[in-house]
Amino acid sequence: MARQSPLAAGAAAHLAAPLIFQEAFGIKGLTLPPDPVQLQPTYSGALSAFEANKQIRVLFDNGAGGTSAGQPYPSFEESFSQFPIPGTQAKAWYLAPGGALASQPPAGSHADEFTWDAGALPLQDFTGDTGSAENGLWTQTPAYHWEQSPPGSAVSYLTEPLTENTTVIGAGAVNVWVRSSTPSVDLQATVSEVRPDGKETFVQNGWVRTNERKLDAAKSTALEPVLSLREADVEPMPANEFVKVTIPLYYEGHAYRAGSRIRVTIAAPNGTQPIWDFEETEPTGTANVAIAFSGQDPSDLLLPVVPGVNVPSGLPPCPGLRGEPCRDYVPLANREATP
Repeated sequence: MARQSPLAAGAAAHLAAPLIFQEAFGIKGLTLPPDPVQLQPTYSGALSAFEANKQIRVLFDNGAGGTSAGQPYPSFEESFSQFPIPGTQAKAWYLAPGGALASQPPAGSHADEFTWDAGALPLQDFTGDTGSAENGLWTQTPAYHWEQSPPGSAVSYLTEPLTENTTVIGAGAVNVWVRSSTPSVDLQATVSEVRPDGKETFVQNGWVRTNERKLDAAKSTALEPVLSLREADVEPMPANEFVKVTIPLYYEGHAYRAGSRIRVTIAAPNGTQPIWDFEETEPTGTANVAIAFSGQDPSDLLLPVVPGVNVPSGLPPCPGLRGEPCRDYVPLANREATP
């Protein structure tokens, strides 16, 4: 599977840069925020400006803070002295029957299944110019084509409406019990925000190849699992059995608004990134994949929630965020399987 490039990180990428960056990439007609450190005329001045800042700066809703939607300005920002952010809480939402993400694991044993197909969606969600030409990726409002997963090609789980603003800063994971008809299968987890206005905003992805599912115990934490990726740790999926698989998520810095719901979708890779895709996926054809969840063996979405962050603005425009496509929300009915 391909690895994510820094500029493909969606919610994890910020497009602030000085004029030299604009000239190097041929960006025209889009004013980027100045870098206060690089604006200093001397090294000592730049060093002082840099050292005056806290170590971690998070720009929220990049694209919603300008005079019109899509300009690369955040709607608000927060700075922190260290990372992980002090006070970060590991918040789990548990897969449950009926496509729910619940606060507790479900009673009994359950499973949903889907037909794994790397061709179920287009490889990318953007078809325009990758520069700054008309409808280009580096223009103010690129025309994304973030398509819905066809019925039966994915499983989807959704929280109840959030009772308060919920700010997530960091990585996280999707921990699921998986059964596959093939010895290895590539899985893509997509986290999104389903808003009370009926729109859905892309937030972040994660990927795993299931025969490379073993984690590096020395490097991993619950909120930042690290795959071993050592040849000695490659292990085929057992036939007709469920095995626990962790899908590490890439970083996000996102404020889910009160009234919104958090969604996780599990499918084959592709369809969610604008300028890159997966050259090779496993298997080469289709596969039957089942996801199990129970009180004894729960599956969950685990996110690093940072309490106490003031969210001064309402829902951002849709579309409007940089690197975060927004579309109409369409429910996806899961297909039940035998646990």
